[in-house]
Amino acid sequence: MITFETRIKAYQEYNAGRRDKAFAFNHDDADFLFNVIPWLLHCNYPDLPGFVDDKKCPFGIHHFQPDEAMNSQRFNLYFDDSTARSVRTPTPYGTRPFIHSLKTIGSIGTIGQTEKSDCDYWVSISHEELGSDGLEMLEEKCRGIEEWAEQQGHEVYFFLMDIEQTRENSFESAAEEESAGSALKLLLKDELFRTHILVAGKMLLWWLIPPGLSSTAYTKFTARLVETKKINSADFIDLGYLSKIPREEIFGACLWQMNKALDSPFKSVIKFAYLELLLRQKSDDLPLLSNKIKRLVTFHDQLAKDDPRMEFAEVDPYLILARDIVAFYRQDKTLHKEEKFMRQCLFLKTVEAISPRKTRELKEIIKLMKQWNLLPDDHEELIKFHSWSFKKQIKTGTGVHEYLIETYKRLRMIFKNFKQGTGITINERDISILGRKLYTFYDHKEGKIEYIRSVSRDMMVRRNLTFHASRSGSKDFYYVFQGEHSLDSLKGNKDMLIKKDYDPIRLIAWLMVNNLYNKKTVFHLTKNYLPVVLADIQGLADILYSTFPKFNFSHISAEELLGREKINKAMVVVNFSKKPIDKKSPELQSSLISVNSYGEYFIHHYETLVQLKNMMRVLMTQHLVSRWNSNLEIYIPPQPDQYHIKQMLEK
Repeated sequence: MITFETRIKAYQEYNAGRRDKAFAFNHDDADFLFNVIPWLLHCNYPDLPGFVDDKKCPFGIHHFQPDEAMNSQRFNLYFDDSTARSVRTPTPYGTRPFIHSLKTIGSIGTIGQTEKSDCDYWVSISHEELGSDGLEMLEEKCRGIEEWAEQQGHEVYFFLMDIEQTRENSFESAAEEESAGSALKLLLKDELFRTHILVAGKMLLWWLIPPGLSSTAYTKFTARLVETKKINSADFIDLGYLSKIPREEIFGACLWQMNKALDSPFKSVIKFAYLELLLRQKSDDLPLLSNKIKRLVTFHDQLAKDDPRMEFAEVDPYLILARDIVAFYRQDKTLHKEEKFMRQCLFLKTVEAISPRKTRELKEIIKLMKQWNLLPDDHEELIKFHSWSFKKQIKTGTGVHEYLIETYKRLRMIFKNFKQGTGITINERDISILGRKLYTFYDHKEGKIEYIRSVSRDMMVRRNLTFHASRSGSKDFYYVFQGEHSLDSLKGNKDMLIKKDYDPIRLIAWLMVNNLYNKKTVFHLTKNYLPVVLADIQGLADILYSTFPKFNFSHISAEELLGREKINKAMVVVNFSKKPIDKKSPELQSSLISVNSYGEYFIHHYETLVQLKNMMRVLMTQHLVSRWNSNLEIYIPPQPDQYHIKQMLEK
């Protein structure tokens, strides 16, 4: 008989292996995520990030050893000006920890982790212990750490989850921004159980509960554990149990994945496929992937005959999910086309943010996926994705979006067969939130700068962009090509054309909105007859990039989406064509670029100074957008009349 001590050691070995994978992928990032972040949560000191100036502020993690996580070298690297560890100052550590368990959730420590992966932390707390004021202060502390981490180049998010609510599958608003509240409950919990890495604090009791129990049997089992003192309950947290996922929850999850696809299509394709896999099961009680992971780690004595035991180093939640998805599509003769497509998406998701120069990582990925029978036949071509033409990338992206839409239609047909009153778990409010996001992305509106259907916004950035101008009849047109080109080289590189437009401002704004350039992108301009020079294009791109920072659709708040549409930020570009100004004439060409609370970008043009000033008055009075509120920028390219234009705007 396998003892609890054996199962605990097995989990600890597995968890350590997952951490090791994260360190092997990027040591500095992992060091930040697994040592620096938990140490900051364990401290509250005036010159440290996340400090809350209130003696009642709750902080600290159970069982955390701060001196092991933060050695002198690491401390000096991040906090060389801090006195937090000085022997002459009060200790930054508290006497009573309030965070019971800190865990990552998602792709960290799996083959699905990329250089662009953010890190979501599931912070298990007790609302009863904290009280409303304490919860508010801990949230403030977490926001401060998030902001500081972003400055360090790390994207981290904390989700403060009440243990009791999690146990009862009632997450309320705490996970709402990430899960759309009612849309995902048990699926979110299933993802936590199967993907998490314990960063600090208490181990989940779930790992010691035999898979396959009913809710009643689970309650009896946990009560008996405590009564017989087979484990020390102070070392574990009980986040409840999952015995099944009701089909009714899948519909909300489908809508949510459509929304998530706007930022990360590959990830959503994989999760969409998992949802279809679940829904096509004949049993009303859908199988749990988390239980499969548990059997491979702590309950290998309950593995099925056709599911042999694996070494812990091979237990990768991402690969196991991928294998099940591909097997599902392979078994259904009507979905063979989707099987090939799924292999491609799984591979592209894995390599999307790995530089082609990292040959060791690529070889390891190819080896693993070949072993798991997941490697697509055209993987050598897929590796070159970053050098594909823009048109080829967009063609692939369109295929991804079409798959999502077609799969959604198939799933919707399944839901039409649900009996009335079975209780779809997503509510009207969340349907409105998700519907608004989809509408924002796909809808056409006058003056709107449209989003492209890309494979991944992070993968669309270009190292070099070349602008070219030519005249057709009486009209000037601007072209932008990927790569660096001269007039001669453009003649044989029409496939490198990204977009053309008669309006250079709209063209550059379109590039910004669709993430085709960043601070590292180098702009080029072929010889032309127009007054616009390379410095003007670079200057406009720079100020656009700083005025409208990249955002994720999934992070637009529910409050904004359900509220009245309003303009959040705007930028005015004045006389970009450098047309000589007639001081007696009211003419003054300008363009207004704006983004609203729904995440939609617009561009509007004005021919006179009066029109522009009227619009700026509307921005200030109706949307509180002005230079005084630091959400309005004005760009005037260098030109002889620049000083006069400034005077005209200030009158």
